[in-house]
Amino acid sequence: MNITGVIHDAALRERLNLMAAAMGWRCWLCSDEADLERIYSALSPAPDLLLWDDLAILEHQQSRPAAHVLLTEIPFDAGDDAGFSQVDPDQSDDALMQSLKTCVNAKRFRDRFAELERTEPITSLPRHEELFRSLRRFGGRPMGLLVVQIDHARHLYDSLDPVSKTDLLAGMGGHIRSVVPAEGVLGFFDAGCFIVALPGLDEAELIATAEALVRHARAPFRFRGGELHLTVSVGHAHQAMYGDAERLWSQAWRAMRRALDNGGDRAAGEQTPGLSTRLPQALEREEFSLVLQPQVAVDGRRLAGAETLLRWQGMEVGELAPNRFIPMAEERGHMARIGDWVLERACQEASTWFEHLVEPLVLGINVSPQQFHRDAIVERIDRFRAESWFDPGMLELELPQDAMLTLVDQYRPLLYRLRDWGVRFALDNLGGSLIDAAKLLRCPVDTLKIDRTLVARMEEDREARELVSQICSLGERFELRVVAVGVEKTSQLTMLQRFGCTDVQGYLLSPPVSLEQFRAMLNQELDQPRRDQSG
Repeated sequence: MNITGVIHDAALRERLNLMAAAMGWRCWLCSDEADLERIYSALSPAPDLLLWDDLAILEHQQSRPAAHVLLTEIPFDAGDDAGFSQVDPDQSDDALMQSLKTCVNAKRFRDRFAELERTEPITSLPRHEELFRSLRRFGGRPMGLLVVQIDHARHLYDSLDPVSKTDLLAGMGGHIRSVVPAEGVLGFFDAGCFIVALPGLDEAELIATAEALVRHARAPFRFRGGELHLTVSVGHAHQAMYGDAERLWSQAWRAMRRALDNGGDRAAGEQTPGLSTRLPQALEREEFSLVLQPQVAVDGRRLAGAETLLRWQGMEVGELAPNRFIPMAEERGHMARIGDWVLERACQEASTWFEHLVEPLVLGINVSPQQFHRDAIVERIDRFRAESWFDPGMLELELPQDAMLTLVDQYRPLLYRLRDWGVRFALDNLGGSLIDAAKLLRCPVDTLKIDRTLVARMEEDREARELVSQICSLGERFELRVVAVGVEKTSQLTMLQRFGCTDVQGYLLSPPVSLEQFRAMLNQELDQPRRDQSG
């Protein structure tokens, strides 16, 4: 074992050197950080154990990959996630050596089990959560995903002993790896299901790759001295500008299940090609329109704002709500164009409100990271500022957490330029999908929007109720606006008032209304103070 570190106490340093020599360990301890730098750069392999008797130096050096031990006779509570252990140097030599070995063993176990969380040990493939984490660097670029299910995998495994099952998994992993194209990133979901991420491919290339994989998988592979013939069911999904991993996975998984249900040994993709082909022409045909969902203060006494909602009314598709076509627009790369139309139309409408406003009003607009490509949204909003009476301080751009993190990571200068102009940001659909609590505070937002699924369940579901309460508390602590979406019952409103929610939207207060109806609501707001004064 290799040991190094900075120990100022000369007697303790000499004692540790002698103890390490008696154990057959190689030990290089020094008295200052400059010497440590020279020692560390010359060591190979890297040290297993770093010893310190100064907390300040330890914290400065803690990023080095080793077990860190602070030798102190006065223990203190540094917390379970401090990243180092504390050992009393005044104990006997044997006890001190045992303590140091325990620290190294604990570090090795933590590292090993952390690796098992990230990688499947038999195939050495990243697990699907780790694979999706690695794909974040491709945000905003084309991304294809294949979910590859081994047909009849359960039947294959059920007839084997545990050792043979392990060998079969390794063999199948190698076989799938051999038929994945060079640009593919292979991952593991379970013993019969693999994942292939294909960054940079367009949709036609993805479909061709999926069908080729089905064909190549039929080739036999060697197993236990014989040949094994497999077939696979492949589901494929595509996003022209990658940003929603959860949706991409869900679509590819459902497509795989369709391929499997139809007999296997085939590839399947999206079921609704008709909408996708009509979507690009919808703007030219003027088939899109806007409605506004009023947002009301939780006490019900004033209009606080509105969320802009898009509708598609076409002769061939009928009337469609956004959840039917927005995901498809995102996947196919049409969202920037559609989003720009929504932004321009909504801002034009909002610029006519000034004469009707009693108090400041927030106009919420759902946007996509696609709209930030090549500074497009910033240039558009800057033009609105120059050409109309539009106040950017009214504008609140709404994004879910993953999309907001994409802005933080890839478009940070643009994000903060908009904030400098007064543009607000809202974290949308909070609680509707998994929340990355560790990254939540990285999102520079002004508003938290509680997803309608949480609001609908909070009266009967204790966990949902607790999460809503925590989101409201977070908003209060950081002075953020908190909007609950989908409020349909008085009992829900009462509960939200008790939690400290600031604003609400939903059918209890008002359904979505046309632009003309919303202007009428503003006139009512304007008339109310006059009636109060005359009364």
